[in-house]
This record gives sequence, C-alpha cells and structure tokens, in this order.
Amino acid sequence: MIQHLSVEKPASEEAALAGPSVESKSSTNRVGRRVLVVGVLVVVALAGALVAATLPRLQHKKELEAAAAQSANAPPIVAVAIARRAPATSELNLPGNALAFREAALYARTTGYLKHWTADIGDRIPEGKIIAEISAPDVDDQLAQAQANLDLAKANLRVSEANLVLAKITLARDIAAGNSVSQQTVDQDRALVESTDAQVGSAKASIEVNQATVKQFLDLVAFQKIVAPFTGVITVRNVDPGALVTADNPSETRELFHIMQTNPLRVFVNVPQVNAMMIAPGQTAIVYQQDDPLRLFTGTVTRTANALDPNTRTLLTQVDVPNPKDALRPGMYLRVKFVAANAAPSVLVPGAAVVTRNDGPVVALLGDNNTVSNRKVKLGRDYGAEIEVLEGLQGGESVIVHPGDALKDGQKVEPTPLK
Repeated sequence: MIQHLSVEKPASEEAALAGPSVESKSSTNRVGRRVLVVGVLVVVALAGALVAATLPRLQHKKELEAAAAQSANAPPIVAVAIARRAPATSELNLPGNALAFREAALYARTTGYLKHWTADIGDRIPEGKIIAEISAPDVDDQLAQAQANLDLAKANLRVSEANLVLAKITLARDIAAGNSVSQQTVDQDRALVESTDAQVGSAKASIEVNQATVKQFLDLVAFQKIVAPFTGVITVRNVDPGALVTADNPSETRELFHIMQTNPLRVFVNVPQVNAMMIAPGQTAIVYQQDDPLRLFTGTVTRTANALDPNTRTLLTQVDVPNPKDALRPGMYLRVKFVAANAAPSVLVPGAAVVTRNDGPVVALLGDNNTVSNRKVKLGRDYGAEIEVLEGLQGGESVIVHPGDALKDGQKVEPTPLK
C-alpha cells in the first residue's frame, strides 16, 4: 500500500501564490493620492507666481503710458538765467615779462691785464663808482711820449714867433734906410717875414695835433677804469685779476661785467587787439606773481608801441613798477591786471543762450505767463561762459539757456533756474 506524504509550504510562498493582500492595495492608493495633491499644489503655486509677476508689470506699464501722455501734453522744461549788466569797470588780466629799467654790458676799451675789481655779482653800485681797473703800461708810455711831443711843438712855436718878430724888425729897418739898402735886400726881408709867419702857423697846427694825441691817450688811460654808468646791481662778472683783457677785437673781446637798474622795474605786456583800445599811458596797473597773488604791486602804464604787431595782433605795453626793496626781479614771469572804466556798460548773457540763425543771433526770452519771445541781438566780445550783448537787451530779462530751434514765439514753457 502506497502512502502519500504531504509536504508543508512556507507561509510566504503561500501568500505569493494567493495574490496581493488588502493591506498592500491600500498603501498604494495612499501614495497615488499624495502625488496628485503635490502636483496640484505645484500647479497652483506656479499660477500664483505668474499672476504676481504679471500684474505689477501691467500696472507699471499703464503708469508709464499715462506719464508719457501727460509729458507729451505738458510744456517743455527750460533752464532760465538773468541777463545782467556788465560792471562799470572791466578787468583785463594778462601775462607780463619783467625787465630791468636799464641795463648795460661793460667791455674794455683798453688792452691790458685786469689789475683788480671792486664789485662782484649781487653788489649794488652807485653811478660813477670804479668797478675794476686795467693795467696798461704801454698806454701810459704812449701818453708820456705824446705829452713830450706837445711840449716840443709849443717850444717850436715860441721859436717861430721870436723869428717872426725879428724878421719884421729887420724889414722895417731896411725900408726906413731908404736908398742905402738895395731893393733885393728889402725883398729878401719880406720873404723872410712871410716864411717865418708860416712857421708860426705850422707850429700852432703841430700843437693842435699833439694835443689831440694827448687827449686820445688820456681817454685810453681813463678807459683803464671800468665805471658804473648808472646806479644798479652787478649781475655778471666774467674776469678775475691777472686776466688778459683785449679791446676792439670782436673775436676776443668779452663782456667784463653786466649791470642792471632794478628800481623801477619795467614789465612788458602784449595786449590783444580786442582790448588794445582800453590801454592808455598814465593808466594804473596791478602787478603780482602768479604763485603769490595776494602780494600786489601798483604800476603805471608809461608807454605803448602805438601799433599792433601784425604777427600776433597785440599791442606792446610797458608798465613801470616801483621796486625799492627788490621784491620783483628782472626776468620774472608776472601777471598784470588792468582796470578800465566802461563808458557804456553792456549786457552779459550765458553763451549757451545765444542761437545763431540765418538772419543773425537770437536770444529766447521768458515772457508773461511763461511764454517764449525770440529777440534779435547784436553781439560784442565773447568771454567764453558769457557773451556780450550790445543791442537788443537792457539787462534783467530772463533768457532761456539752450533754447534750440524748437521753441517758437508764444510757446508756453516751464522754467527752472539755471544751476
């Protein structure tokens, strides 16, 4: 008899063969519902963010469109300045060049060796003081010879004059003797008188020649002393004692000393053509150093060239400045300020307020009720930031800056002060 044996299967295998249980199905449903809810929330959040971002832009766009429409209909905003009267006096500030009032280069007129000098650079020398002395023994010897020749000529004159007196006496005696003296002897006496008289004239001329020679060497001896021609300061010294000094030789002659008179000081200024007519002799000018503008010196216009340089179109003007304490030095770069009265002060407006059109320059004025009124003007000098108006304005008018060509007469604008 065959017996059937039963084998027990594991519980897990039985569950697998039996299919999913009720509990696992419930868990799957819960996960699906959660995914669905999260998806819905994400969609809702994205939609809300889109709406939140779009609405402000739409609102801003509407505001911009409204502001643009309002701006298009509003009057244009313009900057306004006041046309002002020019001052009763005008100032002109120009660069100047300081020079000594007088200066001289001192050279030797006698060849020799420098014996000594008594002044060096920076020394103040009064007029007539001996600055240096040259030793020239040969010139002294030539002077002594010329003096001896002069003395000899004077002695010869005395001899000739004595011979002339004797000749005249002899002639007179022979004439008085009458027939006892032959005519030939009388004629010889007359000839002797005439020749002796000529010797006297020759002796006098010789004296004059020797006097001129003596004077020449006396001058050369005087030139051995270098003398200050005027009161001033020594600015150059080129020699030392013992140096050979050569005169009247351009290739070897050199300047010994240079002297300058610094009080007063001359300041030369080149005045532009546009300002040339405001400068006149006797006018006051203020002089100062550019790096020390608070220290002012008062000068006077002494002369002008009275003609403009055709190359630069400027008027050369000389201003003399008292300089007793040497506060200013020759060669300095200075500033010179001229002040002149304006006979008819003009009107000044900003340069940007003038518009040049085909029919001439025009200035836009701000009239009643903020309306525009274009007015033709006649211009004067251009100062850069401002320009001079000679005709068309009285001063005090409100002018529009940068008006352009778009502003028409009667157009309404909104003014704002020029900053």
